[in-house]
Amino acid sequence: MTADRNNKPERKLATYRPLLDGAMIVLGLLGILVVVHLWIQTGRSFDRGCFGFTAPENVTATVDCEAVISSDAGKLFGVSNIVWGLFYYLGVVGLSFLVLYSDLKSIRKKKKLRALIVLVGVLYSGYLSYVQYFTIGEFCKLCLISASIVMIMFILQLIDSFTKPDAGPKMSADNIARARKAPFFIALAGLIVVLAGADVMYFSGLEAAPPGASNITLEDGQPSECMYDPGKAFVENYREMVGPADPYKGNPESDVIVMEFFDPNCPHCKTMHPLVEALVQAHGDEAHFVYRPFILWEHSVVQVEALHIAAQEGLFFEMLEGQYALQRQEGLSLQTLEAIAEQIGLSKDLLRSRLERGLFRQVALRQRQNAIDAGVGSVPTVMINGRFVDRSSRTFDCLGELIVTAGE
Repeated sequence: MTADRNNKPERKLATYRPLLDGAMIVLGLLGILVVVHLWIQTGRSFDRGCFGFTAPENVTATVDCEAVISSDAGKLFGVSNIVWGLFYYLGVVGLSFLVLYSDLKSIRKKKKLRALIVLVGVLYSGYLSYVQYFTIGEFCKLCLISASIVMIMFILQLIDSFTKPDAGPKMSADNIARARKAPFFIALAGLIVVLAGADVMYFSGLEAAPPGASNITLEDGQPSECMYDPGKAFVENYREMVGPADPYKGNPESDVIVMEFFDPNCPHCKTMHPLVEALVQAHGDEAHFVYRPFILWEHSVVQVEALHIAAQEGLFFEMLEGQYALQRQEGLSLQTLEAIAEQIGLSKDLLRSRLERGLFRQVALRQRQNAIDAGVGSVPTVMINGRFVDRSSRTFDCLGELIVTAGE
Protein backbone atom coordinates (compact mmCIF):
# COMPACT_ATOMS: atom_id res chain seq x y z
CA MET A 1 0.00 0.00 0.00
CA THR A 2 2.87 2.34 0.84
CA ALA A 3 4.56 1.62 -2.49
CA ASP A 4 1.37 2.53 -4.42
CA ARG A 5 1.06 5.75 -2.48
CA ASN A 6 4.64 6.66 -3.32
CA ASN A 7 3.95 6.12 -7.04
CA LYS A 8 1.17 8.74 -7.19
CA PRO A 9 1.99 11.89 -9.20
CA GLU A 10 1.62 14.13 -6.17
CA ARG A 11 4.26 12.07 -4.35
CA LYS A 12 6.61 12.39 -7.30
CA LEU A 13 6.02 16.15 -7.38
CA ALA A 14 7.43 16.30 -3.87
CA THR A 15 10.76 15.05 -5.17
CA TYR A 16 13.80 17.27 -5.52
CA ARG A 17 15.09 17.17 -9.13
CA PRO A 18 17.64 19.93 -9.62
CA LEU A 19 18.55 19.03 -13.21
CA LEU A 20 14.94 19.00 -14.42
CA ASP A 21 13.93 22.11 -12.48
CA GLY A 22 17.04 23.90 -13.69
CA ALA A 23 16.15 22.98 -17.28
CA MET A 24 12.73 24.58 -16.77
CA ILE A 25 14.44 27.80 -15.69
CA VAL A 26 16.72 27.80 -18.74
CA LEU A 27 13.81 27.13 -21.12
CA GLY A 28 11.73 29.83 -19.49
CA LEU A 29 14.50 32.40 -19.88
CA LEU A 30 14.90 31.47 -23.55
CA GLY A 31 11.14 31.85 -23.94
CA ILE A 32 11.30 35.35 -22.48
CA LEU A 33 13.96 36.26 -25.03
CA VAL A 34 11.76 34.94 -27.87
CA VAL A 35 8.74 36.89 -26.60
CA VAL A 36 10.74 40.11 -26.35
CA HIS A 37 12.00 39.67 -29.91
CA LEU A 38 8.45 38.97 -31.12
CA TRP A 39 7.25 42.13 -29.37
CA ILE A 40 9.97 44.16 -31.10
CA GLN A 41 9.16 42.78 -34.55
CA THR A 42 5.44 43.30 -34.01
CA GLY A 43 6.11 46.96 -33.28
CA ARG A 44 8.00 47.18 -36.58
CA SER A 45 5.17 45.41 -38.47
CA PHE A 46 7.69 42.71 -39.43
CA ASP A 47 9.15 45.06 -42.04
CA ARG A 48 12.25 42.85 -42.29
CA GLY A 49 10.62 39.46 -42.10
CA CYS A 50 9.56 37.37 -39.14
CA PHE A 51 12.99 37.31 -37.49
CA GLY A 52 13.85 40.89 -38.45
CA PHE A 53 17.06 40.14 -40.34
CA THR A 54 15.80 39.88 -43.93
CA ALA A 55 16.60 42.68 -46.36
CA PRO A 56 13.40 44.62 -47.16
CA GLU A 57 13.65 43.91 -50.89
CA ASN A 58 13.67 40.17 -50.18
CA VAL A 59 10.70 40.12 -47.81
CA THR A 60 7.95 38.19 -49.55
CA ALA A 61 4.48 39.69 -49.56
CA THR A 62 2.74 36.83 -47.80
CA VAL A 63 0.73 36.26 -44.69
CA ASP A 64 3.02 35.04 -41.90
CA CYS A 65 4.01 36.44 -38.51
CA GLU A 66 2.01 39.65 -38.66
CA ALA A 67 -1.11 37.91 -39.92
CA VAL A 68 -0.96 35.50 -36.98
CA ILE A 69 -0.32 38.23 -34.42
CA SER A 70 -3.03 40.52 -35.80
CA SER A 71 -5.62 37.74 -36.20
CA ASP A 72 -8.58 37.31 -33.85
CA ALA A 73 -6.64 34.46 -32.22
CA GLY A 74 -3.79 36.87 -31.48
CA LYS A 75 -5.50 38.01 -28.30
CA LEU A 76 -7.08 36.35 -25.28
CA PHE A 77 -9.64 38.39 -23.32
CA GLY A 78 -8.50 41.44 -25.24
CA VAL A 79 -4.86 41.01 -24.17
CA SER A 80 -2.14 40.24 -26.72
CA ASN A 81 -0.71 36.73 -26.69
CA ILE A 82 2.71 38.36 -26.43
CA VAL A 83 1.79 39.65 -22.98
CA TRP A 84 0.32 36.30 -21.97
CA GLY A 85 3.46 34.57 -23.22
CA LEU A 86 5.66 36.84 -21.14
CA PHE A 87 3.59 36.16 -18.01
CA TYR A 88 3.67 32.44 -18.76
CA TYR A 89 7.45 32.25 -18.99
CA LEU A 90 7.95 34.51 -15.98
CA GLY A 91 5.59 32.30 -14.00
CA VAL A 92 7.39 29.09 -14.96
CA VAL A 93 10.81 30.59 -14.25
CA GLY A 94 9.70 32.02 -10.92
CA LEU A 95 8.07 28.82 -9.71
CA SER A 96 10.97 26.66 -10.91
CA PHE A 97 13.40 28.89 -9.05
CA LEU A 98 11.29 28.63 -5.90
CA VAL A 99 11.08 24.85 -6.32
CA LEU A 100 14.84 24.62 -6.68
CA TYR A 101 15.39 26.56 -3.48
CA SER A 102 12.53 25.25 -1.34
CA ASP A 103 12.67 22.61 1.35
CA LEU A 104 11.13 19.26 0.51
CA LYS A 105 8.00 19.97 2.56
CA SER A 106 6.93 22.94 0.43
CA ILE A 107 7.98 21.70 -3.02
CA ARG A 108 4.73 19.87 -3.85
CA LYS A 109 2.42 22.90 -3.92
CA LYS A 110 4.80 24.89 -6.08
CA LYS A 111 5.24 22.01 -8.52
CA LYS A 112 1.49 21.44 -8.74
CA LEU A 113 0.96 25.10 -9.60
CA ARG A 114 3.74 24.96 -12.18
CA ALA A 115 2.22 21.81 -13.68
CA LEU A 116 -1.13 23.60 -14.03
CA ILE A 117 0.48 26.61 -15.75
CA VAL A 118 2.43 24.37 -18.13
CA LEU A 119 -0.73 22.37 -18.96
CA VAL A 120 -2.69 25.53 -19.78
CA GLY A 121 0.26 26.80 -21.80
CA VAL A 122 0.60 23.69 -23.96
CA LEU A 123 -3.15 23.52 -24.60
CA TYR A 124 -3.31 27.16 -25.69
CA SER A 125 -0.14 26.79 -27.73
CA GLY A 126 -1.67 23.80 -29.48
CA TYR A 127 -4.80 25.82 -30.26
CA LEU A 128 -2.70 28.62 -31.78
CA SER A 129 -0.78 26.14 -33.91
CA TYR A 130 -4.11 24.72 -35.11
CA VAL A 131 -5.32 28.20 -36.08
CA GLN A 132 -2.12 28.88 -38.00
CA TYR A 133 -2.35 25.66 -39.98
CA PHE A 134 -6.09 25.30 -40.62
CA THR A 135 -7.42 28.88 -40.51
CA ILE A 136 -4.69 31.26 -41.63
CA GLY A 137 -2.66 28.79 -43.67
CA GLU A 138 0.66 30.40 -42.76
CA PHE A 139 3.01 30.15 -39.80
CA CYS A 140 4.66 32.63 -37.47
CA LYS A 141 8.17 31.23 -37.07
CA LEU A 142 8.79 32.98 -33.75
CA CYS A 143 5.46 31.66 -32.48
CA LEU A 144 6.47 28.14 -33.48
CA ILE A 145 9.77 28.49 -31.62
CA SER A 146 7.83 29.53 -28.54
CA ALA A 147 5.43 26.61 -29.06
CA SER A 148 8.41 24.24 -29.22
CA ILE A 149 9.74 25.58 -25.92
CA VAL A 150 6.31 25.13 -24.34
CA MET A 151 6.13 21.55 -25.64
CA ILE A 152 9.56 20.70 -24.20
CA MET A 153 8.45 22.16 -20.88
CA PHE A 154 5.33 19.99 -21.02
CA ILE A 155 7.40 16.86 -21.66
CA LEU A 156 9.66 17.70 -18.72
CA GLN A 157 6.59 18.28 -16.58
CA LEU A 158 5.22 14.86 -17.55
CA ILE A 159 8.54 13.30 -16.58
CA ASP A 160 8.42 15.15 -13.28
CA SER A 161 4.83 14.07 -12.59
CA PHE A 162 4.77 10.45 -13.73
CA THR A 163 8.26 8.97 -13.44
CA LYS A 164 10.24 7.86 -10.46
CA PRO A 165 13.32 9.85 -9.49
CA ASP A 166 16.70 8.31 -10.10
CA ALA A 167 17.45 5.42 -7.84
CA GLY A 168 20.14 5.79 -5.24
CA PRO A 169 20.75 7.35 -1.85
CA LYS A 170 19.26 10.72 -1.02
CA MET A 171 21.39 13.72 -1.84
CA SER A 172 23.32 15.20 1.00
CA ALA A 173 22.89 18.83 1.97
CA ASP A 174 26.27 19.67 0.46
CA ASN A 175 25.40 17.97 -2.84
CA ILE A 176 22.04 19.73 -2.99
CA ALA A 177 23.70 23.09 -2.43
CA ARG A 178 26.18 22.42 -5.22
CA ALA A 179 23.41 21.23 -7.59
CA ARG A 180 21.39 24.38 -7.12
CA LYS A 181 24.10 26.55 -8.67
CA ALA A 182 22.60 29.89 -7.71
CA PRO A 183 25.37 31.95 -9.34
CA PHE A 184 24.80 30.13 -12.64
CA PHE A 185 21.07 30.90 -12.82
CA ILE A 186 21.56 34.48 -11.69
CA ALA A 187 24.24 34.97 -14.35
CA LEU A 188 22.02 33.35 -16.99
CA ALA A 189 19.10 35.60 -16.08
CA GLY A 190 21.42 38.59 -16.29
CA LEU A 191 22.62 37.46 -19.71
CA ILE A 192 19.03 37.20 -20.94
CA VAL A 193 18.33 40.74 -19.70
CA VAL A 194 21.43 42.03 -21.50
CA LEU A 195 20.50 40.22 -24.74
CA ALA A 196 16.92 41.49 -24.58
CA GLY A 197 18.18 45.02 -23.99
CA ALA A 198 20.61 44.75 -26.89
CA ASP A 199 17.78 43.44 -29.06
CA VAL A 200 15.63 46.45 -28.22
CA MET A 201 18.47 48.92 -28.77
CA TYR A 202 19.52 47.40 -32.10
CA PHE A 203 16.08 47.45 -33.66
CA SER A 204 15.23 50.84 -32.14
CA GLY A 205 18.13 52.30 -34.09
CA LEU A 206 17.38 50.38 -37.29
CA GLU A 207 15.61 52.41 -39.96
CA ALA A 208 12.16 51.10 -40.83
CA ALA A 209 11.80 49.59 -44.29
CA PRO A 210 9.78 51.82 -46.62
CA PRO A 211 6.22 50.51 -47.09
CA GLY A 212 5.49 48.88 -50.37
CA ALA A 213 9.15 48.39 -51.23
CA SER A 214 9.27 44.64 -50.93
CA ASN A 215 9.23 42.52 -54.04
CA ILE A 216 8.54 45.29 -56.54
CA THR A 217 11.45 44.01 -58.62
CA LEU A 218 13.24 40.70 -58.91
CA GLU A 219 16.34 41.12 -56.76
CA ASP A 220 19.24 38.83 -55.95
CA GLY A 221 18.04 36.00 -53.75
CA GLN A 222 14.72 35.68 -55.58
CA PRO A 223 14.19 32.50 -57.63
CA SER A 224 15.31 32.84 -61.23
CA GLU A 225 12.29 30.86 -62.44
CA CYS A 226 8.85 32.45 -62.38
CA MET A 227 6.37 29.75 -61.46
CA TYR A 228 2.91 28.81 -60.32
CA ASP A 229 2.34 27.10 -56.98
CA PRO A 230 2.96 23.37 -57.56
CA GLY A 231 0.92 22.53 -54.49
CA LYS A 232 -2.27 24.18 -55.77
CA ALA A 233 -4.65 22.55 -58.23
CA PHE A 234 -5.82 24.27 -61.40
CA VAL A 235 -9.19 26.01 -60.95
CA GLU A 236 -11.21 24.93 -63.98
CA ASN A 237 -14.16 27.26 -63.35
CA TYR A 238 -12.06 30.37 -62.80
CA ARG A 239 -14.06 32.35 -65.35
CA GLU A 240 -17.27 31.62 -63.44
CA MET A 241 -15.70 33.19 -60.34
CA VAL A 242 -15.73 36.59 -62.04
CA GLY A 243 -19.04 38.44 -61.84
CA PRO A 244 -20.24 41.54 -63.70
CA ALA A 245 -20.28 43.56 -60.46
CA ASP A 246 -16.70 42.68 -59.48
CA PRO A 247 -14.36 45.71 -59.24
CA TYR A 248 -11.74 45.53 -61.96
CA LYS A 249 -9.07 47.40 -63.85
CA GLY A 250 -7.47 46.72 -67.20
CA ASN A 251 -9.12 45.11 -70.20
CA PRO A 252 -12.37 43.23 -69.40
CA GLU A 253 -12.31 41.69 -72.90
CA SER A 254 -8.91 40.08 -72.36
CA ASP A 255 -8.55 36.30 -72.18
CA VAL A 256 -6.08 36.76 -69.31
CA ILE A 257 -7.84 37.07 -65.95
CA VAL A 258 -5.72 38.12 -62.99
CA MET A 259 -7.50 37.81 -59.65
CA GLU A 260 -6.05 39.26 -56.46
CA PHE A 261 -7.50 38.00 -53.18
CA PHE A 262 -6.87 40.32 -50.24
CA ASP A 263 -8.06 41.36 -46.80
CA PRO A 264 -8.08 45.13 -46.10
CA ASN A 265 -6.51 44.47 -42.68
CA CYS A 266 -3.68 42.32 -44.06
CA PRO A 267 -0.36 44.25 -43.83
CA HIS A 268 1.19 42.31 -46.70
CA CYS A 269 -1.86 42.97 -48.87
CA LYS A 270 -1.29 46.67 -48.25
CA THR A 271 2.36 46.20 -49.18
CA MET A 272 1.45 44.35 -52.36
CA HIS A 273 -1.18 46.88 -53.46
CA PRO A 274 1.25 49.28 -55.21
CA LEU A 275 2.80 46.28 -56.99
CA VAL A 276 -0.59 45.33 -58.43
CA GLU A 277 -1.24 48.93 -59.43
CA ALA A 278 2.11 49.00 -61.23
CA LEU A 279 1.15 45.80 -63.06
CA VAL A 280 -2.12 47.40 -64.16
CA GLN A 281 -0.19 50.34 -65.58
CA ALA A 282 2.21 48.05 -67.44
CA HIS A 283 -0.19 45.30 -68.57
CA GLY A 284 -3.64 46.89 -68.42
CA ASP A 285 -4.25 46.32 -72.13
CA GLU A 286 -3.25 42.66 -71.90
CA ALA A 287 -5.14 41.50 -68.82
CA HIS A 288 -8.38 41.80 -66.88
CA PHE A 289 -7.45 42.56 -63.23
CA VAL A 290 -10.19 41.52 -60.79
CA TYR A 291 -10.04 42.60 -57.13
CA ARG A 292 -11.67 40.12 -54.74
CA PRO A 293 -11.91 40.89 -51.00
CA PHE A 294 -11.33 37.77 -48.89
CA ILE A 295 -12.37 37.89 -45.23
CA LEU A 296 -9.47 36.56 -43.20
CA TRP A 297 -10.52 37.84 -39.78
CA GLU A 298 -13.85 38.48 -38.11
CA HIS A 299 -13.12 42.18 -37.66
CA SER A 300 -12.69 42.48 -41.43
CA VAL A 301 -16.32 41.59 -42.21
CA VAL A 302 -17.68 45.14 -41.85
CA GLN A 303 -14.80 46.60 -43.87
CA VAL A 304 -15.37 44.16 -46.73
CA GLU A 305 -19.08 45.02 -46.63
CA ALA A 306 -18.09 48.69 -46.89
CA LEU A 307 -16.01 47.87 -49.96
CA HIS A 308 -19.02 46.23 -51.61
CA ILE A 309 -21.21 49.23 -50.76
CA ALA A 310 -18.62 51.59 -52.20
CA ALA A 311 -18.32 49.41 -55.31
CA GLN A 312 -22.03 49.76 -55.95
CA GLU A 313 -21.50 53.53 -56.02
CA GLY A 314 -18.42 53.28 -58.22
CA LEU A 315 -16.06 54.12 -55.35
CA PHE A 316 -14.48 50.74 -54.58
CA PHE A 317 -10.88 51.73 -55.20
CA GLU A 318 -11.24 54.99 -53.28
CA MET A 319 -12.63 53.07 -50.30
CA LEU A 320 -9.85 50.48 -50.56
CA GLU A 321 -7.15 53.16 -50.64
CA GLY A 322 -8.74 54.83 -47.62
CA GLN A 323 -8.84 51.60 -45.63
CA TYR A 324 -5.24 50.77 -46.48
CA ALA A 325 -4.12 54.27 -45.50
CA LEU A 326 -5.68 53.92 -42.03
CA GLN A 327 -5.00 50.20 -41.57
CA ARG A 328 -4.84 49.11 -37.92
CA GLN A 329 -4.12 45.76 -36.35
CA GLU A 330 -7.55 45.52 -34.71
CA GLY A 331 -9.44 46.76 -37.77
CA LEU A 332 -11.30 50.01 -38.45
CA SER A 333 -14.29 51.28 -36.51
CA LEU A 334 -17.59 52.27 -38.09
CA GLN A 335 -16.77 55.90 -37.35
CA THR A 336 -13.51 55.58 -39.29
CA LEU A 337 -15.30 53.97 -42.22
CA GLU A 338 -17.82 56.82 -42.21
CA ALA A 339 -14.97 59.33 -42.23
CA ILE A 340 -13.45 57.58 -45.25
CA ALA A 341 -16.85 57.61 -46.95
CA GLU A 342 -17.14 61.37 -46.50
CA GLN A 343 -13.65 61.90 -47.91
CA ILE A 344 -14.38 59.93 -51.08
CA GLY A 345 -17.84 61.36 -51.70
CA LEU A 346 -19.92 58.45 -50.37
CA SER A 347 -22.85 59.30 -48.10
CA LYS A 348 -22.01 58.14 -44.58
CA ASP A 349 -25.74 57.77 -43.86
CA LEU A 350 -26.05 55.46 -46.86
CA LEU A 351 -23.02 53.48 -45.68
CA ARG A 352 -24.33 53.13 -42.13
CA SER A 353 -27.82 52.18 -43.31
CA ARG A 354 -26.61 49.45 -45.63
CA LEU A 355 -24.16 48.12 -43.06
CA GLU A 356 -26.87 47.94 -40.41
CA ARG A 357 -29.15 46.08 -42.81
CA GLY A 358 -26.33 43.73 -43.80
CA LEU A 359 -27.16 44.00 -47.49
CA PHE A 360 -23.78 42.71 -48.65
CA ARG A 361 -22.81 40.41 -45.78
CA GLN A 362 -24.01 37.24 -47.45
CA VAL A 363 -22.34 38.29 -50.70
CA ALA A 364 -19.03 38.78 -48.90
CA LEU A 365 -19.31 35.47 -47.04
CA ARG A 366 -20.35 33.59 -50.19
CA GLN A 367 -17.40 34.97 -52.13
CA ARG A 368 -15.12 33.95 -49.28
CA GLN A 369 -16.44 30.39 -49.36
CA ASN A 370 -16.13 30.23 -53.14
CA ALA A 371 -12.51 31.34 -52.85
CA ILE A 372 -11.82 28.70 -50.19
CA ASP A 373 -13.42 26.04 -52.38
CA ALA A 374 -11.12 27.14 -55.20
CA GLY A 375 -8.05 26.72 -52.99
CA VAL A 376 -7.47 30.14 -51.43
CA GLY A 377 -6.24 29.71 -47.87
CA SER A 378 -4.33 32.91 -47.20
CA VAL A 379 -3.85 36.41 -48.52
CA PRO A 380 -2.53 38.01 -50.57
CA THR A 381 -3.11 35.40 -53.26
CA VAL A 382 -2.80 35.96 -57.01
CA MET A 383 -4.45 33.70 -59.56
CA ILE A 384 -3.83 33.95 -63.32
CA ASN A 385 -6.27 32.05 -65.53
CA GLY A 386 -7.06 29.59 -62.76
CA ARG A 387 -3.48 28.96 -61.66
CA PHE A 388 -2.17 30.22 -58.32
CA VAL A 389 1.11 32.11 -58.48
CA ASP A 390 3.81 30.76 -56.19
CA ARG A 391 4.62 33.13 -53.34
CA SER A 392 8.23 33.37 -54.48
CA SER A 393 7.05 34.71 -57.84
CA ARG A 394 4.88 37.53 -56.52
CA THR A 395 7.22 40.14 -57.94
CA PHE A 396 6.65 42.76 -60.61
CA ASP A 397 8.90 41.01 -63.12
CA CYS A 398 7.57 37.50 -62.51
CA LEU A 399 3.91 38.46 -62.49
CA GLY A 400 4.44 40.45 -65.67
CA GLU A 401 6.15 37.48 -67.32
CA LEU A 402 3.33 35.12 -66.29
CA ILE A 403 0.71 37.53 -67.62
CA VAL A 404 2.47 37.79 -70.98
CA THR A 405 2.90 34.00 -71.18
CA ALA A 406 -0.78 33.41 -70.33
CA GLY A 407 -1.81 35.64 -73.23
CA GLU A 408 0.27 33.82 -75.83
